Amino acid sequence: MIEIDRAFHEQMRSLGAAAYKKFLYNEVIRNWSRLVDDSIAEKILPVTIEHGVLFVRAESSALKDQLKFFKEEIIDAINENFGQEEPLVKEIRIAKSFQIVNAPPEKKSSAKINKPTVGDVTLTDEEIKRCERQAEKFSEELRPTVLNALLSQAKKKFFQQANAWHKCARCDAFCPPEETFCEVCRIKERDAMKKILFAIFYDAPWLKTSDAQKILLKQMPHMRSECTFDAIDSARSSLIQNLASHIRFGDEDSPDVLKLVMLQKRLSPEKITPAIVKRALSELQFNFAELPKFPRKSFGK
Repeated sequence: MIEIDRAFHEQMRSLGAAAYKKFLYNEVIRNWSRLVDDSIAEKILPVTIEHGVLFVRAESSALKDQLKFFKEEIIDAINENFGQEEPLVKEIRIAKSFQIVNAPPEKKSSAKINKPTVGDVTLTDEEIKRCERQAEKFSEELRPTVLNALLSQAKKKFFQQANAWHKCARCDAFCPPEETFCEVCRIKERDAMKKILFAIFYDAPWLKTSDAQKILLKQMPHMRSECTFDAIDSARSSLIQNLASHIRFGDEDSPDVLKLVMLQKRLSPEKITPAIVKRALSELQFNFAELPKFPRKSFGK
């Protein structure tokens, strides 16, 4: 466990819940090498934390794939050290280029960013003095740490205002001008879109992708850029796997079997024949809850 100065944390908490949470986010990034194993700290770099989601940069695409295997370990380590009444971090995601603003200076040169970052912002003397006045409320020993956190927040705010960032359509977080939602809300909206697609296909499993898209956009017109054919087909595939995982081999009379076959073959009920059902179930058998059991043959000596 990381040793925490409780008195200092209580002083930081006096600045307000929002400021205290931002301070804790900064503490996670500052103590990264002490929170995770050295093999992880060298290859996975913390970028920022927004609304309980830790965004990180991985040095390679292979590491991005491997992240899912040890992200729970990272989340547990953070919350054990900095969690309060509720977990400080609930999810880990790969950062977008515009989020790479808090990476260590020696690592920034390798990041593929064409736009200026928060680190490039120069605060006015007036803004620096304002931060210094706030930091003076703390002891001389703690003042440098508090001032550093306040200056970092001020730079981020100034950067967002200078680059026409706007409030997310779903929350008070700020996001780039080309985005409608912040990264956290975008994840939530994608999950909501997937649930609606599940309902659409469950009610009418024979629908073509284009028809499902039209129905979805009537309910979520703001998701037009996210509602691609690939996203819709991915939701269909997920529903197929989900239904198949509840079917046992030999359950051809199950109500979900017809729905499953219609989803797989994209055929309406009147076009389904016993031969089509048999072929579809054969193709999907390895997704079933229980695979077919074949009798073993015994061979004499």
